Amino acid sequence: MSDTGDQVFLAKVQQEGRFTFVAIPFSPCEVWGVRPRYPVSGTINDVAVQGTLGALGKDYFLRLAAAWLRASGIEPGAEVTVKLSFAAARLSGSNKKEGRQ
Repeated sequence: MSDTGDQVFLAKVQQEGRFTFVAIPFSPCEVWGVRPRYPVSGTINDVAVQGTLGALGKDYFLRLAAAWLRASGIEPGAEVTVKLSFAAARLSGSNKKEGRQ
């Protein structure tokens, strides 16, 4: 297990209704440890991306905002290379802003 260990994988950009995402093919719990949230940063086809992983049961995903999709030129159905790292700094930074310890 690594605090920020890069995870690189191939994925298909999926869309269900207005919800566009890439499925995460690994367990963040096993890779980055058990945490209440998994803020991540990295790239999709070398385009910078950041967000917080969502969960549906034991499956995780990274939602892609419409503005990010427009700016990146990546469309649903595209096969992409994803590189993600746990963004511990984003987590601790948001805790400071919200007065959390």
